[in-house]
Parts: sequence; C-alpha cells; structure tokens
Amino acid sequence: MIENDPGQGLGRAGDWLAEAGMGFDVVRPHAGDPVPKSAGGHEGLIALGGGRGEDWDEELTGLLECAVADSTPVFALGASARMLAAAFGGASEPTDRANGPRMLAKRDAAGFDLLFGPAPMTLDVIRRGERELTALPETATLLAASPYGSLEAFRIGEAAWGVQSHFELAPDQLAAFGDFDDEALDQARGVDPHIVETWRPIMQRFARIAAGERRELPVLDA
Repeated sequence: MIENDPGQGLGRAGDWLAEAGMGFDVVRPHAGDPVPKSAGGHEGLIALGGGRGEDWDEELTGLLECAVADSTPVFALGASARMLAAAFGGASEPTDRANGPRMLAKRDAAGFDLLFGPAPMTLDVIRRGERELTALPETATLLAASPYGSLEAFRIGEAAWGVQSHFELAPDQLAAFGDFDDEALDQARGVDPHIVETWRPIMQRFARIAAGERRELPVLDA
C-alpha cells in the first residue's frame, strides 16, 4: 500500500480489508520510503490519495503502470485514481465544486464488473479535492459517475480500479481536514451508514480478488 500523505491513510477501509484476510506492507514516501518499481510479488496494490504534485509522482505512476501490465489487482483512491487514469491517457482539471457528500450512479458496464456488479445502483461518497477527472483513457471502462457528469469510478484492464472520491474516512476524520463546512459535515454524518454498508463489501471483494478468488465472486448481468 502506498500512503502519500500521513493525513490520508486507509482509515476504516483497513479494518474492512483485514476482516477479509488482507495484510499490508505500507510504503510511506512522505516519510522517505522509496516507491518500488513493481508490486514485487504482492497480491495487490492500493494507492491512497494526496500524492499528486509530490516528488515521487513519476515513481508512483511507473508503479501503477507496472501493476496494470503485470495484472496485479490495483485499487487507487483520490489523487492516485487520477494518476492511474493519466498514466493511460486520461485527464483532469481544477474544480471549484464544494467538498461534501455526493451520490453516484452506476453505469451499465458496472453490471459486469467484479467489484461493482453486486453493489447498489447508487453509491454515496465524499467528494474532496481540487481536481476532477475530465476524460478517461480509451481503454478504461466507466463504472459510476455523478449527476454532474464527474467520472468517479472506472476500471483499466481486468483488475485496476480507480475511485476519485472517498469513503474510507469517517466524519470525525473529515472534520480534521478543516476544508468541510458544518453543513457538509452534517450531511456526511447522515449518509455515513450508507457509505459503510456499500463500500465495506466492495473493498472486501477487492481483498478476495487479490487473493485469487475471481471466479467465485458474483457478477451481475446488466
């Protein structure tokens, strides 16, 4: 797992993955750890938010590209999701949309996806950041988007997923960032049970995919 910012860890998603049997080796480039060139025999790769514009951008992009080439399951969050998209031809632009809860709608292609196939048709997330995806790579599959057209969840290849909004941090952790107003935090508390109910099984399916259980997972026909 790549932790780009000490304030943007895996949060409660770490507990969800541990429940599914996944362990972690954590690389912290913000503390001086070198970003590896490949996943190095690990079953999967998780890249967290907060990495864009850092000194190790090039190394992280290379790691993501290598993991996709090796068919290593990847889950990229926040800025790392945008880096994953950019590595294969996607693009993002600055945005002035307010931070706070956002509801996503699955696209038809998600019905065939190992992670998102069994998930609800609508997905609550927390938007946070100064940029948003404006274009996905030609080889990417859009899995979920916001009513504003924001390209929120996608897959590249068979097993590399990107989600640019957040679900891993509880409302009290969001409050610590200082960039959510009181109304947004109240709304986040209101939808938090739905976020947990939706994203906990998604992340646990990722743990099972990384462990090699792809054929045993349910996939819906859209």
